[in-house]
Amino acid sequence: MTSRLFTSKRLIHGSLGIAAAVLSSVAVATEAIARSAGAGLGYSSQIDVSYCSTYLTSQDSGSRINIREGPGTNFSAQHYGITNDWVDILNRNGNPNTWMSAQDGQGFTWYQVGFPSSRAYGWVRGDFISIPPAQCRN
Repeated sequence: MTSRLFTSKRLIHGSLGIAAAVLSSVAVATEAIARSAGAGLGYSSQIDVSYCSTYLTSQDSGSRINIREGPGTNFSAQHYGITNDWVDILNRNGNPNTWMSAQDGQGFTWYQVGFPSSRAYGWVRGDFISIPPAQCRN
């Protein structure tokens, strides 16, 4: 089952005291792996040192774009985004000149991205993000 990327926002508005504690726990647990394989919540553009941002793209503006646990369709979809969602492209080991990317067995390039608004992160196939990025800050 996939979750819409704005789930964490709803959680914060629901029960502030409990949500803050849960969100803090999630953030601490995921910050260290936000630039390795995986998907989850806890992304932070300040901590994860993202230098380039762009938009999700697709031919159908209403379609869901799967955000996966790893670089390939063999990994489960943990979240989804929609066309024009703003994402940060994570970089490899803090190097602003090297994006976190990988090729799957079919030759597609995948990028690890983070969603600043919901703090979700995961992998998206390259033809679903706008390259070159809309904005780079290095």
